[in-house]
Amino acid sequence: MAQDAPRGVPARADGWRPQDAVLNGLIHKSIEQAYRRNSETGSMTAFFGGGLVLLVLGVIIAVGSGNPAMAVLVVVLLAVGGLAYAGMNAPAPKVDPIRILDVLGGPGNLPAGYLVYPGAWRAGMPEYLNKVSDRQLSIAAKLCREHPGSVADLIRLVMTAEAHAHEHAFGRSVTESDIYRFAHRATMEWARVAPAPMLVES
Repeated sequence: MAQDAPRGVPARADGWRPQDAVLNGLIHKSIEQAYRRNSETGSMTAFFGGGLVLLVLGVIIAVGSGNPAMAVLVVVLLAVGGLAYAGMNAPAPKVDPIRILDVLGGPGNLPAGYLVYPGAWRAGMPEYLNKVSDRQLSIAAKLCREHPGSVADLIRLVMTAEAHAHEHAFGRSVTESDIYRFAHRATMEWARVAPAPMLVES
């Protein structure tokens, strides 16, 4: 089910967060570049669009009045006023969060531990997890430190564990503990056989 209200960064009971300085830096750099690039693109579009309008207006005034000097003066005054207005009233640049980490393969491609990293939640993680339930997210947060795969791998594992728990519920309600138990067992086995480079350092 898609989430309507924005969710905060999930927190682990032990307070752990990934400490990979290189990857953390890349995430923050990607966020900064996305907003700067979007702002520059919007500013240049407005600048050229406004310049074209003023040029046409200047030609019309010059031809209509027969006074090119007056046309230039009017255009300059309008340009100054327009730039001042745009500078004070320009809306905050809108960035598609899910695209911020495209250079890293998207938020789902981050190591599983980045499920609880605040920077990732400013770079498309909420949008990526939009269809993940609160219970699934809670379980994933408990497993993210040990899980050797990506965020996407971890979420798939939790969803599989939930389906498995329902298949073996035999009429009783499925609890978070039921799902966690299966997912934890699978995570520990995966971590045991995973190549060392896949593991997220604490």
